[in-house]
Amino acid sequence: MRIIKFALALACVMCALAPAHGADAERGKALYEARCDLCHRTSVHVREARKATSFDGVRAQVARWNTELGGAWSVDEIDDVTVYLNDRYYSFPCPRSVCRSGHARRESGRNLAHSRIERQ
Repeated sequence: MRIIKFALALACVMCALAPAHGADAERGKALYEARCDLCHRTSVHVREARKATSFDGVRAQVARWNTELGGAWSVDEIDDVTVYLNDRYYSFPCPRSVCRSGHARRESGRNLAHSRIERQ
């Protein structure tokens, strides 16, 4: 019985700490602006024929371009850039294993990038 209580307590602590260790969108923004922004302005993310149709799809594109450019980013940095792009343009549901709570905002099921464009 003690082991079960200990395991439950440990699981609760791990769940409570998990969101605090998610990807960092601010660092992702800085990385993206330093390395990608010259070629990939807003238009690539809001075009109709997007290659990414999910959070994993966005991450796959970030990882692909990281490899194309020499693979300088770590896995954490790829996650940071992915979270930044997802927050800014896509708003796909973000896995808890990657995102902090509050990321992957949604607005009545509509993509926030399109909502931002409509407001401008």
